[in-house]
This record gives sequence, C-alpha cells and structure tokens, in this order.
Amino acid sequence: MTASLGSPTPAAGRLGLCVLFSLALGACGDDSTPADSGTHDTGTADTGSADSGGHDSGPVDSSVDSGSTDSSVDSGAVSPCPVAQPSEGDACTREGLACGYGDDPRVECRPVATCTSAQWTIDTPSCSTLPPVTCPATREAASGADCTPDGAYCDYDGLACQCTNCTDGPAVMCSGPTVWHCDAPNADPQCPAAIPRLGDACDKPAQMCIYGCASGMSRTCTDGVWVSSSSPGGCPVSARRAKRDIHYLSTAEADAVAAQVRRTRLATWEYIDPALRGRTHLGFILEDQPGSYAEDPEARMVDLYGYTSMLLATTQAQQRQIDALTQQLDALQRRVASDGQCVAPTPPEAH
Repeated sequence: MTASLGSPTPAAGRLGLCVLFSLALGACGDDSTPADSGTHDTGTADTGSADSGGHDSGPVDSSVDSGSTDSSVDSGAVSPCPVAQPSEGDACTREGLACGYGDDPRVECRPVATCTSAQWTIDTPSCSTLPPVTCPATREAASGADCTPDGAYCDYDGLACQCTNCTDGPAVMCSGPTVWHCDAPNADPQCPAAIPRLGDACDKPAQMCIYGCASGMSRTCTDGVWVSSSSPGGCPVSARRAKRDIHYLSTAEADAVAAQVRRTRLATWEYIDPALRGRTHLGFILEDQPGSYAEDPEARMVDLYGYTSMLLATTQAQQRQIDALTQQLDALQRRVASDGQCVAPTPPEAH
C-alpha cells in the first residue's frame, strides 16, 4: 500500500512542512471509502453472543463473559452500576452515572444507561449486524493476517480485531488486501489493557486512559468509576505518560534521518482499487523505504506522524546548515572590514 506524500524542498520551513502534511492528508483521505463497520474499538466483548451479531467463533471459545476478564489494573473497587442493564424509567439514585452494557466489540454500539432525574434513560445505538466468522486462535496470529468476511470482528480478552481493508488513523484509507486490524493493549501501565465499560469501578482518581482517535474512546477515573472523556491532542498520542524507552536524537542521528529523507524516491501512481482510480497521486512506495520511521508495516501504509517528524528533522538539519553559513559569512565580512577594503569614511567633526 502507498500513501500520497509531498517532498521536502531545500528551503522548507514551517510553512513548507505544513503544506506537505496537508497534501499528505488530502491525498490519503479524499478518496477513502471507510468501512461501514466503524473504527477499531477495543472492548470487553463476547463475540459469540447474539448481541454481537451471532459470531461463529469456530475453534476459538470467544464466548467468555467479558465480566470475567479483569481488564482493570484496579483492585477491591466495586462498580455502583446495576449488574444487569436496567429498563427505561427504572429508579436510580446517583445522578449523572453512566453505565455501559452489552457485548458488541464495537464500543460505540453498546447500550448506555444514564441516571437522569432519578430515573434510568437508555441509549441503544443502531448498528449493523456483524457477520459470522471463524476467529484465529490468538490475537497475535490474527494481526495482519488475511481474513474474510469484510466487517467481521473477533474478541480477545476485550481487545478487538476487525477484518477490513481500511485504516482509521492518522488518515483514513480503504484499499489493498483485507486483513485483521487488531487493537493493542493500552501502553500506560496505570490503565486497563482494554477499554473499560462506562461505570466500571476504578481507584486512581483523575487517571486518563486513551484507547483510540474516535470520540468516546477515552476514559477518566472520576468519583470511583470510569467515565467518557475527550482525548487531549487527538491521535497519535503524544503525552509522555503513554510512552516508554524515550530517546532524544543527537545531532548526528537527526542528520542521518534528514539524509534518509533526501534519498527518498518520489513517484506518481494510481491505485489498483477501482473505487480509487482516476486520480494521480504523488508520494513514495513502502518497499522503497525498508526500515524507515515513515513505515507502518502492520497496517501496510505510511506512518504520517513518523514521516512528518522526519521532515522536521530535515528542516532542523537545514537550519543548522544555514546558521553555519551565516556565521562563515559574518566572519568573512569582518575580515574584509578589518583589511580596510570596506571601511566607511569617518564623518567630520561638528564645529
């Protein structure tokens, strides 16, 4: 798979970088045909249940009740939510409490009960029925493997795998082979591996956990329960607390990244997918960039965040070159002036 990206110019600055990134996003997103099955949501889903569309899990017993899977790092906390989903109009006492129910692996498709004016109100999203599927034995075996049918889901201890040819970030693109796209466990050790249901108990006040780019895919521990919250900064997640093994590039390492950008071979092409034909794209080919930070091999696409960071390294390297040349020019001008060849005349004294 390829993605449309611009190329850095020798004088590229902040404006050039912005234009390049805009071109990249436009080329990747304009012709996309997002799958009807939604984004890759992590869940505590029972994909073999009727609620999730009647998955035929085949050799995999995916019918384990998600309540038996400890997706939380908290201990000893008890959720104030009813164990079973309440009915519309049932009495409740904790105003504003939102509780998630259901086993659909698509988080946005799960019913939510909210305590409003001492009564439960139920929001039941309207979602398409999921097709039956035979799931691979493990999430690791599924990830990146060819799959059928398109739009199917498998659940692995609350982490979902979706059978699709679409990627959902940082730029949506639907082309190439249909493979399993699998959610990874949350990288923050203070967060549950899989997204907790709304209203699940927690005991780390103000802890925020981000599980995806889409709205409603973040959780914050508030008053002892997980509540939905907005993700700061969108995706990819750039907060230090979500990362490990942080290493700041030395000048030599940044120069090496810039050199890799300068060696990038640009090409034009049209996509094979009939839905994406009729438009010529500019960018580079993944196979021409093995081992590059701009490569996302699992998704078989360009990592636009990595590529943009590489362009930043190129801009910084060029600025260092400009600064060095400016210093050389200043030194040369001072030398010429000291030799008396360009000394301005001294104005006469005023009488």
